[in-house]
Amino acid sequence: MEKQNKRKYVYWIIILFILLLSSVGYLFLKENSPLFLREAPLSHSEYIFGLDVSHYQGRINWKRVSTSKHPIKYVFIRSTMGINGKDKQFLYNWRKAKDFGYIRGAYHYYRPNENPESQFLNYKKTVRLIKGDFIPILDVEQMGRKGRKRLRQDISIWLKMAEKEYGVKPMVYTGLHFYKRNLKGHINDYPLWVASYNRKFRIRRLNWTFHQFTDRVRVEGIKVLTDGNDFNGSMEQLLGMCLK
Repeated sequence: MEKQNKRKYVYWIIILFILLLSSVGYLFLKENSPLFLREAPLSHSEYIFGLDVSHYQGRINWKRVSTSKHPIKYVFIRSTMGINGKDKQFLYNWRKAKDFGYIRGAYHYYRPNENPESQFLNYKKTVRLIKGDFIPILDVEQMGRKGRKRLRQDISIWLKMAEKEYGVKPMVYTGLHFYKRNLKGHINDYPLWVASYNRKFRIRRLNWTFHQFTDRVRVEGIKVLTDGNDFNGSMEQLLGMCLK
């Protein structure tokens, strides 16, 4: 009986020790991992930092966002989706981002099974870009049922319509894997905003303009985690990405 009690005692000591190590490890990861960026400043970065948001972040308290320790200089805001979708928080986010002095950009989420001309008209009707706003942005993440060749043709239609309307080349957002598999070599004339969450080494051979390097930034005033982005250039070059 005494031996059994000792074994139980040792057993629980081991369990408690493992739980303690797990807790310490979790806290260290939570505070230090680049995939879970809290309110620690990012000012040490050589890149210029910004966010991108949509209605998935809920109702954002932009006044509190402005107190963030993150050096936020710009915000990308989802505006439209497909031929008739409109982000529920777009108009609010669009106005508030301007009120609090952020450079703002509006992006359209492309639905590959829908008409590209109608998708651009949805964007044009919803978004009023003015001097100081980023160039128009197309978010391409899905293949759809039309196939790769047709996807390339259709997004080219959207991009050319945007260029004609605004007098500037739009920017394309996409994931690294999707870009390599479906878009590489076909959007070289347009600035690239690429999503890749395993640090910079995976995109070092790309001519990227913006890098979405995490989807786990915690910002004051936003109730859920959001995306963090780097700009590959100087502040002067960042302003060069805006409408004149």
